[in-house]
Amino acid sequence: MNVKPDFATMTAIELRAYVLEHRDDEEALHAYLDKLHAENPSSQVYEPEDNVTEAITEYLEKRRQREV
Repeated sequence: MNVKPDFATMTAIELRAYVLEHRDDEEALHAYLDKLHAENPSSQVYEPEDNVTEAITEYLEKRRQREV
């Protein structure tokens, strides 16, 4: 029997490594995404129907403008 680690006590880096090793563990993935959002609450959350390609293009354009 495998005992899952306590996701609440893991760092984002540890959780990321765990998720990459256990790609079918949805609970771990949700814990990782929750932790990332808690660390950066202003991060954008996309819905499945959102056009992520367009959002990435806009982000990169804004970033380029700031670097100039």
